Amino acid sequence: MSMTFKYQYLSPLTPSTPMRLNIRFLYLLPVLALVFTDRAFTEFAFPDEDSPLLASYGLLLLGGSCGIVALCYRYLGPLMQRWLLVVVAALGVLALESYAGWQTWMVYPHVFAKFLVMIHVFAIYAFHRRFGPPPFGLLMSLLLLGLLANLAIYHPDALSLSAFLDNERGFASTSAMLLLLPTLYYFNQYLTRGGLLRLLTFFMGAALIIFLQHRSVWVAMGAALVLNAVLLLLGRVEGARLSSARLLPMVLLPLFVLVSGGLVALSDPHVVKKLEASLNDIAHPNTRGTGSWRMKQFEVYQPYLAEYPVAGMRLKGFELPVQFYTLAANGGGDEQVWTDGTGHHFHSFYVDRLFYFGGLGVLLTLLVPLLVLGRRLLSRAPLPPASAALAVFTLSSLVYSISYDWPLYFFGLLGLSLATAADPGRVPAPAAAAPPPHRQPLQHFGPFPTPRHANAAAAAARR
Repeated sequence: MSMTFKYQYLSPLTPSTPMRLNIRFLYLLPVLALVFTDRAFTEFAFPDEDSPLLASYGLLLLGGSCGIVALCYRYLGPLMQRWLLVVVAALGVLALESYAGWQTWMVYPHVFAKFLVMIHVFAIYAFHRRFGPPPFGLLMSLLLLGLLANLAIYHPDALSLSAFLDNERGFASTSAMLLLLPTLYYFNQYLTRGGLLRLLTFFMGAALIIFLQHRSVWVAMGAALVLNAVLLLLGRVEGARLSSARLLPMVLLPLFVLVSGGLVALSDPHVVKKLEASLNDIAHPNTRGTGSWRMKQFEVYQPYLAEYPVAGMRLKGFELPVQFYTLAANGGGDEQVWTDGTGHHFHSFYVDRLFYFGGLGVLLTLLVPLLVLGRRLLSRAPLPPASAALAVFTLSSLVYSISYDWPLYFFGLLGLSLATAADPGRVPAPAAAAPPPHRQPLQHFGPFPTPRHANAAAAAARR
């Protein structure tokens, strides 16, 4: 369904040509409202990342998503409807447990929020099953321009060689991960439509991800490019051409960059040492870098994961004192990494869900997305380039989830990915454009048309 308004004015001295104003860009508003919760975008409006207005904005988004789900519920389809009902039932059981143990329906909102944020998945899914996909080109352009503007305005020092050597990233890992989506999009766009600018945009995004040094995003990008390459080789990306005209510039352009100055930077021993250290951290995640820190956190909480493997600790888990300690800054005894009563701040989506909700919590979150995306990837119908980029980004996020919990924007992108991956035959088709009206002969001295005459002329033109 294409949202198009027509304004028509008929004159005896001019042909009857209707004016059309396409407002499909409004389809972007729901998903952009969620994407803009990333720190790279909120920093423009809220320099203080702890501003209470951000919490109010989150509640506003949740209310809006609940409204969309209520209005577009019938567009969810049977599978998504059952998934939604299971999520609502889980929230109901959690509320009953809260009332039974603490005499209040929502004693710890932090725990409830882990299920409440899933409402955004159903809202974005239902919205785009109702109105069709958004203009992906505009969406990716806005994401890329916003991320680059944040770096240029607020973190220009992070783009220097000294920042690279000192590990000053500028971006948080969630923002670097978000950069992967337009990178994949322009990669597929280049292979389907060509264009040097698209290829340059892809390489710029990939190079910037590497430069920002979030190793978890490196691994996710590697997994994404491998999966995307498999889809291309199997002919699963609609319109992709793996011809020499497409592939040769992908080889020549990096060579040109290396010859024109890239080798100078790579020949710097400090840069080589930094890259080697990062690769060693990836190769030995249990003993080096932040991977060893995450492993220690997992080992501390492993007894609780083993004791509550099915449904987790739930509300009792929030009351549990923080178990993770580190060496004090003064070299003395251990000190808590975080304050009690603020959550356990797990640096892993899987550990977080296992701790609070056990294996059932992980299945409740991942089972349906894996079924929908897996069924779409295994079907014979090829994926449109934008849908392929979204599906690959979603699946690569499962790799990223080993090191970090899901940011809020990911729930919106997950809903959009599932909507584009659902059965194509069930997506409402855009309205066909009306044929141009029949050109009426000029009547130099005819009477000025009344509204009745104009309506009659328009009806005749449509016939």
